[in-house]
This record gives sequence, C-alpha cells and structure tokens, in this order.
Amino acid sequence: MKEGTASVDVGAAIEGGRLRRFHFQLVFWSMVIMVFDGFDQQMIGYVAPSVIRAWHIASPAFVPVFTTSMVGMMLGATLGGSAADRYGRRTMMIAGMAVFGLFTLAAAWATTIASLSILRLLAGIGVGFAVPNALALTAEYAPKRQRATLITIMFLGYTIGGAAGGWAAAALIPRFGWPAMFVVGGVLPLALLPAAFFVLPESIRFQLLRHGDVAAVREKLVRIVPDLRIGPDTRLVAREEVRKGQPVCHLFTEGRASFTLLLWITFVANLMTLTFVMTWLPTVIANAGIPLTRAVIVSSFFQVGGIVGGVVISRLLDRGTIRPLAAFFGGAALSIALIGSIGNNPLLLDCVVFAAGLFVVGGQFGLNALASSAYPTFIRSTGTGWAMGIGRLGAIIGPVIGGILISLALPQQTLFLYGAVPMLTGCVAIVAMITKGRHAPRVADVQQPIAEDALNSH
Repeated sequence: MKEGTASVDVGAAIEGGRLRRFHFQLVFWSMVIMVFDGFDQQMIGYVAPSVIRAWHIASPAFVPVFTTSMVGMMLGATLGGSAADRYGRRTMMIAGMAVFGLFTLAAAWATTIASLSILRLLAGIGVGFAVPNALALTAEYAPKRQRATLITIMFLGYTIGGAAGGWAAAALIPRFGWPAMFVVGGVLPLALLPAAFFVLPESIRFQLLRHGDVAAVREKLVRIVPDLRIGPDTRLVAREEVRKGQPVCHLFTEGRASFTLLLWITFVANLMTLTFVMTWLPTVIANAGIPLTRAVIVSSFFQVGGIVGGVVISRLLDRGTIRPLAAFFGGAALSIALIGSIGNNPLLLDCVVFAAGLFVVGGQFGLNALASSAYPTFIRSTGTGWAMGIGRLGAIIGPVIGGILISLALPQQTLFLYGAVPMLTGCVAIVAMITKGRHAPRVADVQQPIAEDALNSH
C-alpha cells in the first residue's frame, strides 16, 4: 500500500497481517496471567488439608473457601468484562493483577474460615477481572489465520500454573507451612505489575473506537504491520460502531440474543463436566478397586489429553468454522460415558480418560477462542467476561452434583452416563448455532472513519 492512501481499515490490516515480535510479547504476558489463574485454582486444593489440620476443623467446613473463590471469579468476569469495554482491557488486566495479588497475599494471615473465605472471594474477583480481558486483548491483536491458535497457546498458561501449584506445594508446605503458598501466589503478580504496566498494550481498536487516540494507533499499527505505509493524511477506519447504553444489553441486540444464550449454555455444560471429572474421577475409579496411586496417574491423562485437544481444536477453528467444536462436544459425551463401562482394564481406561480430556478440556479451549472472537470490539470483553462468568456457575455446580450422585451409590456406569449429559446438551447448543447460521453475531458493516478533525469535534 502506498503512502498517501485515503484510508486504512485498521481491523483488516491487523487480521491480514503476519505474526510479529509484538504478538509473541502479548501472548507471553497474557499467558502469565493465565499461569496465576491456574496456580490459584490448584493451590487451594493443595493448601486445604494443611489448613484443616492446623485449624482442627472438619473437612466439610472448608467448602465455603472453595465456593467463594468461584463466586468471586464469576463476579469479576462479568463486572470486569463490562468495565473493560468502557475503560480498556489493559486497565482491567492490571487492576485484576493488583487485586488478586493483594488479597492472595493477605490470605497468608487469615485465622478463620470466614476471613479466608472473604479474602478468596476478593482475590477471585481480581482473577475474574484479568482473565477474560487477556482473552479479548489477544483476540483483537491476533492475525485471523492464527487467532484461535494464539488464544490456545495463551490459555495453556492455566495448565502450567496448575502444575506449578503442585510443585510449589510439595516444596514449600513441608518447610514453611501453608501460608507460604499464599505469599508466593500474592507476591509474584505484585512483583510483575510494574513490568505489565509498561509492556502490556491497550487494545488498538478500543483506543480508536472509544478514545479516538489516533496518534497512539498510528504508532502501534506501524509496529504490528510494518509493511503498511501510513501517511500523515491517511484516515484510519474502523468497520465497527460504538453503541450507547449498558454493554451487557448489547449482547442481546442486533441478532446476538440466540448466539449469546447458546454460548452460555455451552460454557456452563463444559465447565460443569470439567470440574466434575477433575474433582471426582480419582475417587470414583479408586472406589472401583483401582489403587489410589494408579487412580491419580489415570486422572493425569485427562490433563495431558486436554493439552493435545487444545492444539487440535485451535488449528481446526482457524479454518473459519465451528463444526469441529460440535464434534468435540459429541466426542466428550461419548468418552465420558465410556469411562464407566471400561471396568479395570488399565490400557483402555488410560485411552478413554485421555480422549475425555482431549474433548472436554480441548472443547474449553475452543469455547474461549469462540467467545473472545465472536463479538464486536465495543462489547468483546463484556461478551467474553459474561460467558466465562456464567460458565463458572457450572464449575460451582459440577462438583456438588457429582458429590450427590456418588452419595446415592449409583453404579459407576450410571454415574458417568449422567456425567455425559451436560456435554450432550452443549453439543446440541453448538449444532443450533450452526443451524441458525449464528457462529458469530451479526455486526453492522458500517465504515466509521476516525480522523483528527472528526475527533476534535467530540
């Protein structure tokens, strides 16, 4: 493109560009935030036994700590997503890191279940602020051909963080006690705040559509697409509009209502199954006569399969269709149901649990990519945040329903048949999206020029 071109479509320039150092830097910092999320989620499970022993309480008394953390993430994701569409993705990501770090660190000095529960609620809100905005920011800067792949790579930080939580617990708790985990979990995000403040970029489309910061957009666009020559008189164009009113209301306007509701159903279904399996799988297969150490190893194949599934689904989604996501949900329903029918055959059980992880966890990677790519810029963080926040209801309900079903002493085959129902429901929801032709909400194709003279009139 020659200098002096009348206008440049910012969205098209980014989506048609190639991967640059800028993208790898952004994915790295977004992945760091996901590492904190994974560390936090797994850490509390490792800390719980030590806290229960130290405070001389019964195990059921610790349930509020688990629950309030999930509720905090749900509140943070919904409120933080809407706030980011007004104040910026970068702003909410940094605020989330600060809130999460401060209240996680404070938990090291908690002395009661009530105080620990409140601190976990507040820390969860911080995580909820950061995670959906990391997804939205990555989606807005990614070239279209690699968008789902970059989102998946970024979200692998969750798995890394979960593993790091186990390693840290094994090293720290025996020597320093359970508070050390909260110290590490709080100090790390706080220590990285200054670097995040200077390195994390704001969404270029947000700057253009909300703030009209043309100078910053010009400078950033040259870094992202160096082959694009922008002259001093070049007009920067965004093919999207900013709507007035509450961002969450726009999730249900302009033909988005059915897509939004179906997306929420898939998030609830997937996270319900995911937490059900992760929470109860070792216990259930151990109760079936498999030694506990072997049961833990079998369960680890679920996460390994998830990593493979995330890579596979991202490459498939980058082809521009969500049909593979429907296949993943169908495969998840089948593999979850089969877990209860395998019996004690070690090889078959390993394979089926691996397949379940591939489809269930891989499906979650796919949903993250879908939610963060489907909405227009002015409600992208809201759409992503609300999908993740509503999905957390499934994460809260899944272990509870699992506990109820186990208490009924159902046969293992029946138990996992029930476990497959949410994934089957999610599969139907995705098929409905495809049938309605709503794999992405309708966005008004309005060319909105952003130029200095127009902005000065606001």
